Amino acid sequence: MDKKKKIKYIKIKDDEPKKRSKKKHSRAAKNIGRALTIVGTTFSSMLLILVIMVCIVVTVLAVYVLDFADNSFDANLRNFEMKYTSFIYGYDENNEVVEIKRLAAEENRVWVDYEDISQNMIDAVVAAEDKRFYTHKGVDWYRTAGAFFSNGDGGGGSTITQQLIKNITGDDEVSWERKLREIFRALSLEEKYTKIDILESYLNNIWFGGMVYGIGAASQYYFGKDASELNIGEAAVLAGMIRNPAKMSPYADLARSKQQQNYALRCMYEQGMITTQEYEDYKYNRIEVHFAKPVYGDDYGYIDERTLVDDNEDDFVQEVQDDSYEAYKWNGDYTVSQDWYVDAAIDQVINDYADLKGITYTSAKNELYNGGYKIYINENMKLQQILEEKYRDPYTVLSKYDPSAPEKDLIQSAFVIMDYTGTVQAVVGGLGEKPGDGAFNRATQATRSPGSTMKPISTYSLAVQKNLITYSTLIPDAQINIGTEDEPQMWPENYGGVVGDGTLRPAWYGVQHSLNTLAVRIGRMNTPKAMYNQLTQMLGFTTLVESDIALSPMSLGALTNGAKLVEVAAAYQIFGNGGIYYRPMFYSRVEDSKGNIILEQDYYGTQAVDSDTAWVTNRMIYKVVNGDSGTGRLAKLDNVEVIGKTGTSNAGTDLLFMGLTPEYIGGLWIGYDDSREIGGADGWKAVASVWKEVMQDIQDTSQVLKFVSDPSVVEKRYCTMTGLLATNKCTSTDIGYYRESNIPDYCNGDHGEIRKQIRDNNPD
Repeated sequence: MDKKKKIKYIKIKDDEPKKRSKKKHSRAAKNIGRALTIVGTTFSSMLLILVIMVCIVVTVLAVYVLDFADNSFDANLRNFEMKYTSFIYGYDENNEVVEIKRLAAEENRVWVDYEDISQNMIDAVVAAEDKRFYTHKGVDWYRTAGAFFSNGDGGGGSTITQQLIKNITGDDEVSWERKLREIFRALSLEEKYTKIDILESYLNNIWFGGMVYGIGAASQYYFGKDASELNIGEAAVLAGMIRNPAKMSPYADLARSKQQQNYALRCMYEQGMITTQEYEDYKYNRIEVHFAKPVYGDDYGYIDERTLVDDNEDDFVQEVQDDSYEAYKWNGDYTVSQDWYVDAAIDQVINDYADLKGITYTSAKNELYNGGYKIYINENMKLQQILEEKYRDPYTVLSKYDPSAPEKDLIQSAFVIMDYTGTVQAVVGGLGEKPGDGAFNRATQATRSPGSTMKPISTYSLAVQKNLITYSTLIPDAQINIGTEDEPQMWPENYGGVVGDGTLRPAWYGVQHSLNTLAVRIGRMNTPKAMYNQLTQMLGFTTLVESDIALSPMSLGALTNGAKLVEVAAAYQIFGNGGIYYRPMFYSRVEDSKGNIILEQDYYGTQAVDSDTAWVTNRMIYKVVNGDSGTGRLAKLDNVEVIGKTGTSNAGTDLLFMGLTPEYIGGLWIGYDDSREIGGADGWKAVASVWKEVMQDIQDTSQVLKFVSDPSVVEKRYCTMTGLLATNKCTSTDIGYYRESNIPDYCNGDHGEIRKQIRDNNPD
């Protein structure tokens, strides 16, 4: 039998999941790894780039910041350039200083010290503009962040310090760089100055609309009061308009002004600066706020009565005025806010400042109008008012005139009054109504022929000073030959075309009768050059030129360019103060914004002639007014001694009178602006009578007043036949005045021989 086949049993296990092949697994892993590598590399690269960019930005920012730190903002808050209003001050009858005028060019700004600013104003500004001002360090980070996230440019987050920075630098560029500069500058400024310093500067710098800058000008412009006097409601008005004065001013939009006032009041109330009662009183107009200028509307609880005017009536009045022209009353679109004196004072200060700084008149005016200067003028307000009132009336100068005559056909006039220290007391530059501010002043700006008023100052006094003549020296009333022996040319004629007859006349007589012949002969003794030097170097004449170095200009006043009335009057000082010349001054001093005196009146003067010379000449011109036939006899005043000299130009275009009392010099000019000849029928009064018409109200005549004689001058009788001191051989004598250094010899009684010698010594 077949052996049975052995069967092998195999144990069957549970089937396991089929595994992927190693080949497939390896490929997937590689793909994943590659992807992760790419992602990682990319991320790492981007991270590295970001880090690098951040580092660059941080580095640049750090450099930028360090640059600010190294070049931190440096400003002197009191010295940085601002345009301050200048002031003109005068003195009233009680010698109290009073403000007369404010000068402002582009900006009206008045510096006010912190302690002189109302606390109400300080509180209102801080409350409305920067409530954390006292606690931050120049930047309010809360406001800065809020402003940034609200509108993205940082606007509206500026503190008072930052606003001040912007005003100082003028840096208002809209950019993050500007904002960053401003922030660092503010931080720097607060390290150097106190909060009080910053507030003081801010309040003096801030714009309040138009030309008004600073709290000093604003308080006057809006309320007519000083900054120290502002109440809560007024302060809130000003604080509320700071953000946009052009639109929030009460003069621009009363309703919006009231809204802004309420905003400032609410800020003050919420910050505990005012009580509930005060808040509601001003908010609801229980306490009214009144303005310096008219306002339109009732938003402040009342109607301004100044606005209740019938416009149609105004138009009618203006129309009537325009059609009713009257001579010496100028119709036109102009305002008069200052008198003739203030005009002249401003002009003199500008000229002196220009000379001091070596700059032009225009530049000097700009600096003075913007520099916060204090100008103290010499105006005698009482006398100025009298003089202006006199000169508004044409009949002060004229006995008749045509009221319908055009301006060019009107006789004009000017008058200046000064004392014996060169201090100008009063001045008018024209007859009739004053035609606006800064009008042409005929007393200080016009150059006209001084005529015979030149003789005492250029000719007679100089000859006395040089001992060439005495009070009684006899001189022929005869022409001189200015031609040649072969072709003689005899000159000059006396007034009215009268030719001198050769009569011997004493020097004082030549002054009294204004004889051209004597003046020319004495001028020849002096020499024209000496007279020219006397006028320009000792007596302050500024208009002379070299062509004036001749007998006619120097002895008779026929100057090339003429002279200024005020300068002629100033030269006459020497006859009432002992021979001292003082420059005519309309102001006493000028101070800069820090109180430094930069211009000042000269009270030392120049000894133009000796005191005895001045007195001898004084007695000569005494005869002009007080002699029986003097040309100025109509100028006499009751109780008060008057001396003086008339003057008429050779061409008959100018009439002058220089009249002196023991207190004042009064200089008068009459003529046409176009230098036409003055006719006898033109209605002018005698210059001496016009002078009296004015001066009798200027000079106190209630008491006797005389000039004080010079002790070194001797009074002696002289012989009228020879001009020498009289003896018992002289039958005709008179009183003469002589310097001790030049007393004449005694007359020996041989009158004929002496007179012959005089003629021989005075050839034609």
